[in-house]
Amino acid sequence: MNISVIGAGSWGTAIAHIISKNNKLTWWVRREKLAKQIVNKKRNTKYLTNCKINTKNIYVTTDLISALTEATIIIVAVPSSFVKTVFNDHAALLDNKILLSATKGVLPDLLITPKQYFSNLSNKIEYGVISGPCHAEEVAQEKTSFLTISSNIPPRKNDFIKVFKTPFINVKISSDIIGCEYASILKNIYAIMVGIASGLGYGDNFLAVLITASTNELKRLLNHMDPKERSVSQPAYLGDLLVTCYSTYSRNRSLGTAIGKGLSVENAIEDMTMVAEGYSATASLKKIITQMKIKKEAPIVMRTYNILYLEKEPKKEIKQLFKVMS
Repeated sequence: MNISVIGAGSWGTAIAHIISKNNKLTWWVRREKLAKQIVNKKRNTKYLTNCKINTKNIYVTTDLISALTEATIIIVAVPSSFVKTVFNDHAALLDNKILLSATKGVLPDLLITPKQYFSNLSNKIEYGVISGPCHAEEVAQEKTSFLTISSNIPPRKNDFIKVFKTPFINVKISSDIIGCEYASILKNIYAIMVGIASGLGYGDNFLAVLITASTNELKRLLNHMDPKERSVSQPAYLGDLLVTCYSTYSRNRSLGTAIGKGLSVENAIEDMTMVAEGYSATASLKKIITQMKIKKEAPIVMRTYNILYLEKEPKKEIKQLFKVMS
């Protein structure tokens, strides 16, 4: 199989690092300068700078068309806000390809998930989702981690395990594409609220109850988005939520913490060196939830929106959540 990774952010870098352990791949990097630095220094000099890149197994290119044309498996690791820019003009190149999305956000202007976008782009794509819990920073350090690959292509199960499994990466297979994709979006929103609470000075006892309430809200929303039997206690749901809410590597929690400590939303975002997908996802999910008329089912998402976009007082918004947390 020919494998192409599209995107050179921290997650794209981590995925390229994983796959290159046992496979050759093509890695599309948007900027020529960064592509040359990766080849020459064997590191991504902008993201995950401590991660040594196995350039013997990686062909780094800025030629998107060739990266898409030659691939059997295309792994999408660009932020949700850039998905359209990258793929809109190349729908025909995706036909009859396996596309695995590692993008954890909603396309903001369309209010659709990556799955919905690629399904609209071509009905000949075999689609799947890559989810955690798996922080890019720990992958770079080759710490034991778990990936969940969600796909409705049973014959490909062994192929996916072969591509991603390494001594430090364990692979779980799921068929819940929609649930895992929405869970990877929602957990970033909940992590922002947990960060806000932490920044305000709430302790671990309170945060544990807030995360429990977030888990319950996640389950309710997934049942509305795609009603089916699923256990949210699995790693792709609860595990990913926990690591995003608690980890020091979590950019969404870090954004929330800065806001909780008194920084304006605008300044907190400006201080971020990487994209916190939960910020734009909050606005998108609020609109989706409103359209579905299920706002009462999503008090944490709605209160996070109030803080991020309506400049509501964080402490007052969190206190309004006490009744759903008790």
